[in-house]
Amino acid sequence: MTVTVAPVDCALGATVTGVDMRHVPGGDTIEAIETALERYGVLVFPEQTISPAQQVAFSAALGPLEPTGNIDARLNGHPEIFVVGNTGARPVTFAPHFGSDDLEWHTDHIHRDVPARASMLYAMEIPPNGGDTLFACMYGAYDALSPEDRAAYEKLNAIHSVSGLRAYLQQQSGDTPYDAGRQALMPDAVTWPLVRRHPVTGRKALYFGAKVTVGIEGMPQEEAVAFIADLSAHATRPERVYRHVWRVGDAVLWDNRRTLHAATPFDLDRYRRLMHRTTLREIYPVA
Repeated sequence: MTVTVAPVDCALGATVTGVDMRHVPGGDTIEAIETALERYGVLVFPEQTISPAQQVAFSAALGPLEPTGNIDARLNGHPEIFVVGNTGARPVTFAPHFGSDDLEWHTDHIHRDVPARASMLYAMEIPPNGGDTLFACMYGAYDALSPEDRAAYEKLNAIHSVSGLRAYLQQQSGDTPYDAGRQALMPDAVTWPLVRRHPVTGRKALYFGAKVTVGIEGMPQEEAVAFIADLSAHATRPERVYRHVWRVGDAVLWDNRRTLHAATPFDLDRYRRLMHRTTLREIYPVA
């Protein structure tokens, strides 16, 4: 079957047909997928019917996988699968409270020593409203900066910590007040350049997250928090965003080197959302 790639009418994203994820892809299919991923950033594979083992096998053909670190979200028997949704004892949604527009824009594993190269999310149950995933093009976000800002940002290093994500989730759940400082110098923090050059295309992209990025090296914390908020608003302007409205059987693969993504809210008390994510480890140095 011929692999066909049809771009969507957005800054990024394409629909891929002619790929059956029940089978481990061969060299030609892998090359077509990788080429499309580098060009479009987000690939949608509709109407898939795959088991967890098949998702793992297909994803592993694209590169080494990162086992799920969150034990509560790990699928039994498949440590490579991260269960996203509200069907388990502890919901893992990364979506804001129903009715909120404070989205958790991020790129996967940026707070780890080895970040994620790409991720695949497979939809098994979806709510009738909400629960979409937004993807923002960080090539476009960088290109839209003024020449002066580009030169300045290329000298900055951003600090990332899971503490920022925890603070956001606590704020959304109402467990504790939100800490605007977000404890930038937590022991688990890692630092990456704010502007990252894609190791394959050579293009420059902004590399940060709205909540998981907790500071900027050498910048006072209050100033850094305001800077990250302003940068998030710039990077995720509507003209740079593709909204994926899920259907059961959709598998979406995205390039974490050049995109941010965020889940939109849905009514967790009324509806179920269940996704399985596999995560490909970065294979090139970030710096």
